[in-house]
Amino acid sequence: MDPCLKLHYPSHEANVKMLLQEYFYQNAPYSFYKESTMNMLRCFYKVFSSGLISGKTLIDISLGPIIVHLLSVCEFVEEISILKCNDASITELELWRNKDPEAFDWTHTSKLFMELKEANRDGWQDAEEMLRRKMIHIVKCDFSKTNPTNPFALPRADCVTCIWALEVISRDHEEYRIILRKMSNLLKLGGHLLIYTDINASYFMIGQDKYHLLTCDDDFFRKAITEEGFAIVQYDNIEREALTDRLDHEKKAFIVACKVMET
Repeated sequence: MDPCLKLHYPSHEANVKMLLQEYFYQNAPYSFYKESTMNMLRCFYKVFSSGLISGKTLIDISLGPIIVHLLSVCEFVEEISILKCNDASITELELWRNKDPEAFDWTHTSKLFMELKEANRDGWQDAEEMLRRKMIHIVKCDFSKTNPTNPFALPRADCVTCIWALEVISRDHEEYRIILRKMSNLLKLGGHLLIYTDINASYFMIGQDKYHLLTCDDDFFRKAITEEGFAIVQYDNIEREALTDRLDHEKKAFIVACKVMET
């Protein structure tokens, strides 16, 4: 395959096991692991533990079978529904939920999370079990449909989390807004949307395959989110530390927005 060709996820199936190994495995370069895992753990745990966000239900819409942020927040919600655009991600999540030995090993991340909480590191297994219990639904979704989870019906949630999904799925800025609107429809009025994303990125690599990322800057994110009926309550930039050609981002952003109106 031409390494210059950008593939579109999820139209082109990705090797999700390789995605996890290259971006979230403990043996990845420290600066890269810090960006993809440590900073994400801190951002989500800090905002939920502060009491800023409340509610019982959470819908997650993220790239691949990532659970980093869900480990951070599961103690603060009662039910988690996970939407995935491809079958491979669903299969991997179900393997982990069922403790299948073929599942990706998140032990190092779970132990890191316990250290972040300043809790007993040995409690990592309890943290994982809590998340498994609260993963109520793992559902296929398609954002080209009016109802992305059709025929499955999900009640509106108190919180929606999104890790790198919008920029991966969207081919242009107009489609980004359309998909953001559909995500908003999954959220209660007064609920919160949390986005962890890259600024001014255009691609990411999985193995030798180069995948499309929609290039977005801070101004675009702020404008798109507010124009779709949200009030931004927190917007943090996280400077790039990883020197890698696997992802061409300038920096990262962690955004918390409250849904204040229907659009």
